[in-house]
Amino acid sequence: MTMRKSFLSLLVTLALISVGWAEAKLVPQLDRAKLPGRQVKVSAICIGFGGEHEAKLKQAIDHLHTAGKNGVDIACLPEEFAGTEAEPIPGPTTNTVAKLAKQYNMYVVCPIREQAGEKQYNTAVLIDRKGKVAGYYRKVFVFWGEGLHLSTEGVKVFETDFGRISILTCFDLNYPELWQKCDDLDVDIVLWPSAYGGGSPLNAMAILYHYYIVPVGAGNIIDITGKTCPDIEKPRPKQFIATLDLDRAFAHHDFNRKKVGKMLEEHKGEIEVERNLSEEDLAPWWLFKATKPGVSVRKLLKRYKIETLREYQHRSRKQINQARKEGKRI
Repeated sequence: MTMRKSFLSLLVTLALISVGWAEAKLVPQLDRAKLPGRQVKVSAICIGFGGEHEAKLKQAIDHLHTAGKNGVDIACLPEEFAGTEAEPIPGPTTNTVAKLAKQYNMYVVCPIREQAGEKQYNTAVLIDRKGKVAGYYRKVFVFWGEGLHLSTEGVKVFETDFGRISILTCFDLNYPELWQKCDDLDVDIVLWPSAYGGGSPLNAMAILYHYYIVPVGAGNIIDITGKTCPDIEKPRPKQFIATLDLDRAFAHHDFNRKKVGKMLEEHKGEIEVERNLSEEDLAPWWLFKATKPGVSVRKLLKRYKIETLREYQHRSRKQINQARKEGKRI
């Protein structure tokens, strides 16, 4: 073998080793059918608002590669992450991001400044696993000085293959009616692309309405208990990944004690009470989660005719308001 062939052979070998190493680092997406509950992996990419378009888009692409290689189901970028030059949907930014969404079979929330005819909006575009635009949300409460038009479409719900999601943006945090609308729409996760961290109001919305919140200001992904998720992964600076179980469910003590006792007795080793009324937490709620693969808490609750806390609150609001309208007693 000549020196040249030996050298080429060495290069090929090193290339193959490099490819094998890269493949070994890939984390497969969750096989939900083999896991308890209904689990989804989310990524908050906290690279900030605005900046020079090409540089920020390149930064976002690098982060999306990281998210994809970590088996993420849905990644969220910040509002107007690649600058404030308006473009249509689809357009250059969404088309670029869509290629990554398709490559890694993941959803991506891609916020842009949208040019829609003569109007401009602060818009978060949802791109699906196939790289197609699945929908968009236009910011309802635009911040002073943005110079943008206001959404007339309001809060939306998007059906994904893992659950129901909504998107709210930055200054929207200050308006509880938007967060209640997400609750009315029965969403599992609210994604919150933002230029800042948000802080404790986000925690309050999560516990009040029993959904997860994925903020991209500071990456403090929030559990349905209102606390920051305990097991957040940080594969690189400015990216935060968490696995959320969308099957976990609260139920109220009202009218449910006997039914819950029966369910727990008949399904030992399959579900557990994660949280209950205590001196530390005076809310009279159970929080259930599945512990056996293939088991769903929410399906069991339906089987035992136990309303989730959200269902109980929604039904009570409707029936009590109807009684008020009719002048009846409760």
